[in-house]
Amino acid sequence: MRTKQIIPLILVMLFSGIVMDSCKKAEQEYTSTNMEVTLPKLKLKHDLYYSISSFDRSIEMDFNETLDSNSVTGNVHFSDISGSLDGFIEIQVFGRKVMVVFDPGFALKDGWQYFLTVSTGVTTASGKHFQADKKLELRTVAVHPDMSVGIVPKDSVPRTAVAVISDIHLGDARANTLKYCWFGDNNTALLDLLDFIESGNEVKQVVILGDLFDEWIVPYTINPFDSQSGITNGKEYFHAVADNPVNQLIIAKLQDIASHQEIDLIYVHGNHDMLLTNEVLQEIIPGIIWKGDNIGLGIYFPVPEIVLEHGHRYDFFNCPQPLTNPGHILPPGYFISRLYAQGTMDHPGNLKSGEDISGSFEFKTAWDIAYLHTILQYKMVVNPYAMNILMGGIDNYPGPYSFHGIKEMYATNIEDLWGQTQVQNLVPYPMACCFHAIWNGHSDLYTAAEMEYLDPATAPKTYKIVGFGHTHEPLLQVYPKSSVYSGIYANSGSWIDASQTSYDVRTYLIITPGAWSGSAIDVVSLYQYNLETNSGNPAGGYAPKLLAEESI
Repeated sequence: MRTKQIIPLILVMLFSGIVMDSCKKAEQEYTSTNMEVTLPKLKLKHDLYYSISSFDRSIEMDFNETLDSNSVTGNVHFSDISGSLDGFIEIQVFGRKVMVVFDPGFALKDGWQYFLTVSTGVTTASGKHFQADKKLELRTVAVHPDMSVGIVPKDSVPRTAVAVISDIHLGDARANTLKYCWFGDNNTALLDLLDFIESGNEVKQVVILGDLFDEWIVPYTINPFDSQSGITNGKEYFHAVADNPVNQLIIAKLQDIASHQEIDLIYVHGNHDMLLTNEVLQEIIPGIIWKGDNIGLGIYFPVPEIVLEHGHRYDFFNCPQPLTNPGHILPPGYFISRLYAQGTMDHPGNLKSGEDISGSFEFKTAWDIAYLHTILQYKMVVNPYAMNILMGGIDNYPGPYSFHGIKEMYATNIEDLWGQTQVQNLVPYPMACCFHAIWNGHSDLYTAAEMEYLDPATAPKTYKIVGFGHTHEPLLQVYPKSSVYSGIYANSGSWIDASQTSYDVRTYLIITPGAWSGSAIDVVSLYQYNLETNSGNPAGGYAPKLLAEESI
């Protein structure tokens, strides 16, 4: 009886204490000895700047005390890279709040940096003021290229954007017929996006960041080069991929973009098409710009501060291996991919490519993990000693081979040669051991971007923006991961079927370098292309959805 009476009483006392304490804290904040100001309607990013829409027509400022309204006039300033914009704003004061209202003829620019400055002349009713001018930074969200069509006259929009897509993984007709191909469900969406970009007037460059074609996802019991399929060599394989009915319209659209007078179509090598040559690619897509820097590898710099590559250069399992078995460059990951493709064909739906099929140990252990994990997930029965991997001459391997034999072939010297392999592959900062490079095949490659291009302690040259593909994981992340950052890592994700990955698909990057736009900041936006009703997209029912954005 007493206990039941005491508990409510204790709860009331505790609640009263909390409320009183909260009121005291609120009163303390309000009567702070320091003058404070926030922009309550806007999101503060990285404790550095406020994010604002270019469609906003005003900015609300909230001070911690009532202002002397007469002190505000002439002491709140608005500016950008060009200088003062005070002539385009009206200041309104309401107690603690100040409204900065834009003139009817003024509009904020997309992907632009602005500043609101409160000078020391602004005082509260009690006489408080800032000890030094208070400068608040604002950055407008970048509008997707060509979404301004119908709002801004098309001819007045300069081309300032780079569209980055990767990891499409087009396969030949066998791959789609036998259902081991990674690409098929998203062909209509990709065609729509490419048409959307081509018909617009803002994209200056389209960069395909690797793995447009897939020469790896072929079940090991199927010969990559098969005369009955009209494929007897690498050239015929890539032409067969281009001629696959599932891919024909996409290839035709890429041909159109490559011939466009005002858009550059640029290609950078991936690992799944590392045997593709410039000569063959030019036959398929005439006029495409090849950015290969070494055998099986490529890199591209839209402007000096931005670097783009597929990312397999730093992946032990998937980078070119020209030294382990002279005359060949295919890495161990190729053979694990063949095993994976067999499981996809024989037992569809049991494994997603976003899952861990590599490992974080030295080569033999990592191989065993990848090999056994794939077999267990697909419930496959595979004799590792059987000579059942059909090659047909791909990368000069006649075949057939066994999985055990392949493992032992690489194990002989792949770790000993790792340092030389990195030099051969033009790695900016060679990794001292295999452990980190094996982990790169398992991770999102943020650490690889950090070591190679972002961290001045390791990178021979640092960059503001590093863009990779390869992992299939769409991502934007600042470096360092703090409010004071010097770089951005971006991953374009993939266009493979959703059933083949645990990550979002149909993703891509839009990069707007300040050197092209005239802005003081470079902007990177990560989008997903989705089918939506009433999308407002002039190209059709698909529309870009902004997943993340960073600027620097």
